[in-house]
Amino acid sequence: MSYKIFTASDFIHELRNNLPQVKHSLQLFIAEHDFYAISDQILDSLSSNITLDIVISSLNDRKSLRLVNLFNRIVQFGGSVYWKVDHNLHQNGVHFMIIDKTFIINKTDYYSGQSDEEKVKHLNSLFDGFRSDSSEIHLLTGPISIKLEVDNTFVDKGQYVNIHWNVDNAHEISLLGIMDNLEKKGKIELLIKEDIVIKLEARNREHKISKQVIIKVVKEPVVDFSVEALDPFLQEYITLRGVGLNHDEYYAFYNQRIKLSWSVSGLGNFSEATLGELPLVGEHVSTLSQLILFEFLFHSIYGSIKKRIILQPVEDEVKKEEINKPISKVTRLAKIFSNFKKILD
Repeated sequence: MSYKIFTASDFIHELRNNLPQVKHSLQLFIAEHDFYAISDQILDSLSSNITLDIVISSLNDRKSLRLVNLFNRIVQFGGSVYWKVDHNLHQNGVHFMIIDKTFIINKTDYYSGQSDEEKVKHLNSLFDGFRSDSSEIHLLTGPISIKLEVDNTFVDKGQYVNIHWNVDNAHEISLLGIMDNLEKKGKIELLIKEDIVIKLEARNREHKISKQVIIKVVKEPVVDFSVEALDPFLQEYITLRGVGLNHDEYYAFYNQRIKLSWSVSGLGNFSEATLGELPLVGEHVSTLSQLILFEFLFHSIYGSIKKRIILQPVEDEVKKEEINKPISKVTRLAKIFSNFKKILD
């Protein structure tokens, strides 16, 4: 029996050229990127008559879905695939192909000073050791489980959030648009500049599923109020102007209908001491028969905003005049504003 071994100046070229010579068995100890380069030729040479064992030399345990799909085809033809993490072997290029136990193509002449027969026997023994020390690839099938969490879903612009994930039964895990080839369990810190959808996608041989969370950039809330009084003759609401130090005092006539409207930009809880819990956008209509004090409170992640509104009734002199002398709508409107101006001044 003759033995042959040589160190290839172009490893990939020599592997491609010699793969068709395999008759009985093929053993490969090879880096992932080199395996990709010759994967088509390996698949072409597959047959039920050839024993195929491949040990992938890697720096970590991450496996892409493309790689898993290739493993799947090899396993379907009766081959075996193993995964070995060894930084020293990988960095020194200790990779080789063994054809029919007698012919070896070596990437580097790492083991020198021996006869070809001794080298071939040594590398055969070395390959068996690599295979026994490696993790055999078992293709994952069935349901995938995803747990995806962030520590805060409402943040200020420029704030960092921590993203945690834990995935079971998947070969390939990615945070779309952020990071690929993730470990099954991990955490990253992400700077949030605008509203964003964090989507994690996981795949195995049969399934692809995803899970997402939405992170919103929250703006500081603003609470706007509007106070209007209904003129019973014009049947129109007139906007009142707030007076006082905080512009929170409003004057209208006795028994006049008052519409108080509000709009809150932001997320939180909005309430009034008497009215209770309120929607963020709404209105309240009442009849002004006595002084009314509203005390509003908006509570959010930024803190609390308090707003006081006082409605004070006054005598309607215009109404008294109309009992004796009808007047036009225009004249009445002018007198109403004139009277309000006197009160405010």
